[in-house]
Amino acid sequence: MQEVKLESLRVFASEVKPVIGKWAATVKHSEKVSDMIDTIIFGGATMTELANCPACGALYVKTAIALCNRCRQSKEERFDKVYRFLKKKENRTSTISRAVAHTGVAETEILGFIREGRLQLTDLPNFHMPCSFCGEATRNGRLCKSCEKRLQADMASLNNTKETAEADGYVNKQLHSRKYE
Repeated sequence: MQEVKLESLRVFASEVKPVIGKWAATVKHSEKVSDMIDTIIFGGATMTELANCPACGALYVKTAIALCNRCRQSKEERFDKVYRFLKKKENRTSTISRAVAHTGVAETEILGFIREGRLQLTDLPNFHMPCSFCGEATRNGRLCKSCEKRLQADMASLNNTKETAEADGYVNKQLHSRKYE
């Protein structure tokens, strides 16, 4: 029974592949797209992973961008709105709340564009990111100055603790070696 199914699948593949090949020849696209079409239609170990879009729940082929095409295009349109607003010289000194009011794009999404590196804080003097630890406004990365200093102090204390532990380990190693027995 299985042999019949495999044989019928082979016949189907041999009949369909030339049709797909003719279609692929009429449409201009890269070899990668052609390989992807073959992989999806004919299966194989390299079949692309399917996932649900986190924004809308639609099924899509998972890529480096974790959104379906419709949501990705919508996000690009929102980015373009913000970018066009901030591109105007008179709007470069605006705050995030003013950009939200004029573009209708959520503050969290604008902050996401900054985190992704698509908007640069150096070009926008009144934009501030919230500190990842305390939430205070900052312009120098993910941490405010006080949290950055606190983190550096914690790292230094951990480093000192590690050095002390290594020294203790070395002493214990000497005590337990056969050399001293």
